[in-house]
Amino acid sequence: MVKSFGSAFTALGLIGALAACASPGVNGARSSFAAGIKVDSANIGLATRAQVALEKGDTATAIDFAERAVAASPRDAGFRGLLANAYFAGGRFASAEAAYKDSLALIQNQPQLILKLALVTIAQGKTGEAMSQLDAARDYLDPSDYGLALALAGQPAAAVGVLEQAARQVGADARVRQNLALAHALVGDWTAARTIAAQDLPADQVDARIEQWMTFAKPARAADQVAALTGVTPAAADPGQPVRLALAPQETRTAAVEPVFVAPVAEPAPVLVAEAPAPAPAPVEYAYAPVSEPVMVAAPSEAAAIAAPVAAVAPKAHPKRAAAKADAAKPALSPRAASFSDSRPLVRKAAFPKAVRGDSKAVVQLGAYASRSFVGVAWTNFAKKYPALRGYNPATARFESAKGTVYRLSVQGFASDAAAREFCSALKSAGGSCFVRSIAGDAPVRLASL
Repeated sequence: MVKSFGSAFTALGLIGALAACASPGVNGARSSFAAGIKVDSANIGLATRAQVALEKGDTATAIDFAERAVAASPRDAGFRGLLANAYFAGGRFASAEAAYKDSLALIQNQPQLILKLALVTIAQGKTGEAMSQLDAARDYLDPSDYGLALALAGQPAAAVGVLEQAARQVGADARVRQNLALAHALVGDWTAARTIAAQDLPADQVDARIEQWMTFAKPARAADQVAALTGVTPAAADPGQPVRLALAPQETRTAAVEPVFVAPVAEPAPVLVAEAPAPAPAPVEYAYAPVSEPVMVAAPSEAAAIAAPVAAVAPKAHPKRAAAKADAAKPALSPRAASFSDSRPLVRKAAFPKAVRGDSKAVVQLGAYASRSFVGVAWTNFAKKYPALRGYNPATARFESAKGTVYRLSVQGFASDAAAREFCSALKSAGGSCFVRSIAGDAPVRLASL
């Protein structure tokens, strides 16, 4: 069950975040339509009951109802996100990781889920994987959230660089500065940590805060820091997400081999063959200096300047207001991250981008078939269901696999590799199936001869 942070930290409002993923009136229904599937009211009711249980701190009941909702509507990304949040609240980090990945396999552009995926990944000690996840959502995350997550992922020096910029922005608040102070503490620069923390804390509380951070900087387990900052108690045992709830291979597109096709029978409709995506590109090298390199330490005068805009807040005439301000001056995720408030607009952006033609070598593969004659039929069906495909050129390529010959169907003519990936992401969000690869013998589909 989720508990408070104690005197050192705040609960971040994360319980609200963990409970808000699949609201039946907004998020749940919206996520269902975004994934291309309309769920019935009974399944939304299961998600609602899971949400209510989460709000009450009853994670066991929340997990039960969320698992039932996912079982009833396995392709609803919102239900899977809710289940992941329930696992997270219950301290089941490995189960939460699996559920977050399932939700993101259905709808990729959910940065707040990526942030929470990174947190549960960090809690399991897999900091390298968490860094890749954070990098994928960096442009969409609040810099303070991103910086705090970097610090937890073992990159406090990089976090200092991100958070110093955030702290200098107009409107930066105590939360941002305290995140920066914590990052300095994790680097080992206790002078800067103390100077920045003191900007928002009464003088008699600074020493206690520094002592708490000294303990925080030396966790006994990988999960300790994430647990402290989220108020989640790690579960004594995590059996993992039930196998019955896992996405099928054709839904996640994670097959490790070339397609294993099903021989066609009497039906004229094409037989879609699951095929493995091309290997993912190597991760982009992180731009900030690693922890082992020299770290530039903010001098006391510079650290004080970061917090100067709010120096006049909380006048002495209002001790209750000053106490409330000090209580809020703790490292925390932003309310935006905690409320999932910006995941919905990003899902709406999953609409197909305007077609811009070019000569990129990237193609978006739609399927692979046991007979060349199926390619033209499949293209006609795809183009009718997803008119945006007509903005590009259909192509086919013969491929010899261990299981026999298959014929790939793809579209090409994108302006860049990034444009191809964006188009594929939008197609998946609309309920389609695809992946991006390089041209490999693809030739135009000759519809007249089919």
